[in-house]
Amino acid sequence: MARADDTPTPELEQRARRMTLSQVVERLLERGGNQHSSVDLGLTASGKVTIAVSVRTSPDGEATTLDEAAELAQTMFDTLRLKYEVTAPTADGSES
Repeated sequence: MARADDTPTPELEQRARRMTLSQVVERLLERGGNQHSSVDLGLTASGKVTIAVSVRTSPDGEATTLDEAAELAQTMFDTLRLKYEVTAPTADGSES
């Protein structure tokens, strides 16, 4: 609510600073463009290697579709799995 002298109250000024939904979506989309593909290697306390591969799609990157990203991630995972001799778990949870 404005004061009698037409100066905005602190409450109105605070509301005016809030972002609209469109502005929030725009910022999120801009931020998403800065994300890159990644590989995380870890070593558990029992000495087992863990591998996490993340491949992002982008119009001008190596993977432009989800299928291409999945194929690249699988290729990278398989390569690292062989390099670090990671064994795959079987259906019963034991390692092969």
